Amino acid sequence: MSSYKVLVADDEPNIVKIMEFELKKSGYQVTTAFDGREALELIKSNPPDLILSDIMMPNMDGYELCRAVKKDPNLRGIPFIFLTAKTGLENRIQGYVLGAAKYITKPCGRQDLLKTIDMRLRLSEEAKKLFAQKAKTFQGDLSIISIFSLIDMFSIGGWSGFIEMSSPDGKNGRIDITDAVLTKYTMDGQAGDDILPLLLSWTQGKFTAERI
Repeated sequence: MSSYKVLVADDEPNIVKIMEFELKKSGYQVTTAFDGREALELIKSNPPDLILSDIMMPNMDGYELCRAVKKDPNLRGIPFIFLTAKTGLENRIQGYVLGAAKYITKPCGRQDLLKTIDMRLRLSEEAKKLFAQKAKTFQGDLSIISIFSLIDMFSIGGWSGFIEMSSPDGKNGRIDITDAVLTKYTMDGQAGDDILPLLLSWTQGKFTAERI
């Protein structure tokens, strides 16, 4: 675990100190930043294995930071987790659209923090293996592999492609993804931003995910 590098970006010094202490105690290498612009410079100069970022920060907020990371072909595969007090569905959806598929709510417990980071890093390793195998199409059941897990794979892999879904009641949905960023959402031929929350609520049905 000591080989993993985590960048923590937050404008609250106490939060940064706590995160840094807990992560270092668990064997991670930690870099810290107090605003989005500083974080982006550190990410570019020494890319971490995972980014933990607050949303509300000066100079460049977490959304802007995530957008900048996901636009860079050399960085977009880095797992990005929002560390935030914003827990509403609207905020979660905004994160998914930008390519960050996970939130940690402040304040958070040590075990929840480490469990989430460990899961994201393991998913990242799985995405790298799939990429190395040149696997392009995945099929399955949404009750076993959730839509969130599928989006996670595209996000962490930095992939483009789409996820097609069919529900037990005959509805059909599709999410298009470009360079890990969600770009279009349709259900039964209807498109629009209001479609995404509906698709994210599906827990039953079949899916086909294809990486381009």
